[in-house]
Amino acid sequence: MRILLMVMGFLLAIMPTASAAVYQQGVVCVLYDETGDAAVKDKTDINSNGVPDIVEDIATQVNAARELFKDVFKFPDPLNSERFKNVAAIEIRIKAKDVMKTNGSAFSIPLKKSAKDPTKGALNIHVANTVNPRKNSTPAHEYFHMIQYGTTYFRNGWFLEGMAHWSEDSVVAIKKYPSSGNFSWKLKNKGAEKRIFEAKYGAAEYLWYPLAFNMNDKATIPDKLIKKYKYVDGSPVFEDNIIYGANVMRNVLTVMKSKEGTAAEQFGGREKWIKDGQGDKQNNEIILNCVREVYATK
Repeated sequence: MRILLMVMGFLLAIMPTASAAVYQQGVVCVLYDETGDAAVKDKTDINSNGVPDIVEDIATQVNAARELFKDVFKFPDPLNSERFKNVAAIEIRIKAKDVMKTNGSAFSIPLKKSAKDPTKGALNIHVANTVNPRKNSTPAHEYFHMIQYGTTYFRNGWFLEGMAHWSEDSVVAIKKYPSSGNFSWKLKNKGAEKRIFEAKYGAAEYLWYPLAFNMNDKATIPDKLIKKYKYVDGSPVFEDNIIYGANVMRNVLTVMKSKEGTAAEQFGGREKWIKDGQGDKQNNEIILNCVREVYATK
């Protein structure tokens, strides 16, 4: 049995498979177990369409983040990147939190067959069954990893997790941005460098948010997107219309892409670097130099 719905301009499909139900909203497919340990903990179904609201809301948050970053802020679209060939969907698998041990994971290797179109692949994301998108920005965070993966092969944690944590500002209202005072000091001080390189999620507040704030890169989320994207209960996906750093982060990613040759040469060749060196500590100074290059345009 297949159920088709039209909401927010998306064709929605609910399709059972041998092992899981599939909810499709645009290019996003959410695979979820209806029973068992991996089933979503909150099975509320306000619109009585047979799909837990949590499942629909995960897809809505990812579609909202994708349209914002792709169409408004002009970040590269991972579905059309050189790295991800023959990929037609973003596939999100809901898994048991006690198995995952984390709220979400994004994989740089795509699935060969997607639930949307078995002849094409899909970007692969896992989200824990305890995540409620109305209270948690994990789906948007994991989608931003796909932007990073599709743009550059650099995989150092302070870049990947720090910048992805910054991206959550797209759907979460930040009450106060860390200004960091004399930000340029952080780009020159060896002690600050060490702290940056050892950070992961914490690099957002120590580096990425202050970078955006100090460059005064304040952008507005269009009203039409705020009105378009709402969760099943009617609450907006975008909690406010302000995000700092969209242009800065896009520019840093662009510069990083241009420096991959330098990193590969230092590691002994591109093939070797892509296989074993994407997260190597030798990359740290190269990535930070990309930040310095963008900051110098202030």
